[in-house]
Order: sequence, then structure tokens, then C-alpha cells
Amino acid sequence: MVDKSIFTYPTLLGYLLKRMENSYPDKQIGKTIVQKMMYLLTREGIVDFNYSMYHYGPYSSEVSGELDFANSTGIIDIKWIDDKGYFISSTQKLENFETRLTEKNKQVVDKFVKKFGRFNAIELSLIATAFFLKDNFNVPNERIAEVVHNAKPKYSLEFIDSVLQNSGIM
Repeated sequence: MVDKSIFTYPTLLGYLLKRMENSYPDKQIGKTIVQKMMYLLTREGIVDFNYSMYHYGPYSSEVSGELDFANSTGIIDIKWIDDKGYFISSTQKLENFETRLTEKNKQVVDKFVKKFGRFNAIELSLIATAFFLKDNFNVPNERIAEVVHNAKPKYSLEFIDSVLQNSGIM
């Protein structure tokens, strides 16, 4: 579990963004991607946020609050660009806080960025929704694509199945 100083979660957010920026420099990282990556890290136990199902999958007002706090302290930068959305990035100030993170937590973030960082916001939304349904409603693997499709009929069953297969969920 992470140290519970008020800067721990904002620092973890900054570290996640830094690792994603380094691994995928051309990727737009917005609020949906951050929410879903933090959900996956919550499942791993290195952060502790409450989630409920929302239009784009699991959502936490606590993560939203930590994003705002990290932005106000200068650990991250959040920009809105009309017709494009949010662009969230780490800042140089993150270096002043990184010692608050354990090596284990950094390794878990690195592992998750490697495994899930390549997915876009829609794909991460489907992946996080699948995990949320499995965790909270005991949906078996053989039905997960169908149940996600029922929750998100906007996306074809074939597309959902492909994303879940590529992410290793099924």
C-alpha cells in the first residue's frame, strides 16, 4: 500500500503520466485514460479509490479530486483544447515528489503502462468495464464480452471481443 501523505496520490498520478508520456509520446492522455488506468491500479491494491459505473466505465470522484489537487500543486498540467479534449501531462515539479513512491509502486505502474498504456480511451473504457463487471457481478470470462456489449451497445460485440482478447482479459 502507498504512503498516505496528501501528496502520495497526486505524485502517483504524475508518475503514471510521466511513464505513459515516455512510452507513448504521441498519445493524448485525457481524463478518461487517467480514470481507467487508476481503476486498474486500484484493482492491484496500490491505490484505494471508490468507483461506480459511469457512461465511460468505472469512475471515481476521488480520482477526479486528486487530479485537480495534482494540477493545483503543479505536479501535473491539465489543458483543455476545444474540439480535442483534455491533455494531461506531468511537469518537472514531479521530480520534487517522486521519492514519496516506493520502488514496488513504481514497478506496478511501469507494468500497467506496459500492459495497458497502448490502448486508447475507448478501449480502456471497455477493459475497465469488463474488470468492473467481473469484480462486482462475478461475470464469467465466457460471458464477459456479451455483458460488456449489453452495458455499451454502441460498440459491436466483435470490437469488444477483440479489445478484451488483446488486453488479456479473456
